[in-house]
Amino acid sequence: MIRVAVVDDDSACRLQVKGFIEKFEQELSGGGENRLFEIELFETAMDFITDYKAVYDIAFLDIEMPLIDGMSAARRLRLIDTDISLIFITKMPKYAIEGYDVEAVGFMVKPIKYCDFADKMKKAIKLREHKKEFGVVIKCDGNLVKLPVSQIYYVEKNKNYLYYNTARGEFRRRGTLESAEKELAPYGFSLCNSGCLVNLGLVRKVTATDVVINGVNLPLAFRRAKQFKTDMLKFLRGNLGGSPAGEEQ
Repeated sequence: MIRVAVVDDDSACRLQVKGFIEKFEQELSGGGENRLFEIELFETAMDFITDYKAVYDIAFLDIEMPLIDGMSAARRLRLIDTDISLIFITKMPKYAIEGYDVEAVGFMVKPIKYCDFADKMKKAIKLREHKKEFGVVIKCDGNLVKLPVSQIYYVEKNKNYLYYNTARGEFRRRGTLESAEKELAPYGFSLCNSGCLVNLGLVRKVTATDVVINGVNLPLAFRRAKQFKTDMLKFLRGNLGGSPAGEEQ
């Protein structure tokens, strides 16, 4: 099921896009009854991003809206969700060029034509399949944030919290390292010491005492060294989850 959000203060436009999605769904399913899309409508961008949960695959965002415009909402959205495909709706194409800043799929000019809509939907679905990968979902500042495993360098335990060091910065959530290990082990993660779980695909160097990742030297415990190096070799041979270091995710 592909979850789609339609955000536009113009009710006629919201319903038009909803109708286009349903027509597109019928074409994809060959007129069958199988549901391919789950659609949710929002009257304002503020309604959409308040208490946002990273559960949507595609969002249609009107650029000109009250309270907060679609482009500003998209910038805030990208801080907590890098996977969602964004498609802008606008009366004035000159604003759409800013969409490159938030990696938008494209934009549609009102009045929207179905052929244009279908083209953008195909691109968004293709991008979704390309980006699709397992991600850890954590609660951060009241929002649910999805962290793709390919962006997680390592996870450290400190008291009752887990600290996820990622390409997007550090994120914290309550939990045990045992639960994180169980969750991430199938994707190429291994313990380098009793308090740190490492993404083997992003390791740059392993010495007798350290694991180097993202410019950080993490201690390699003596009692973990043999197993860690075994996991590393399995990973490089493709026998442990994920893909070898240096390959694109």
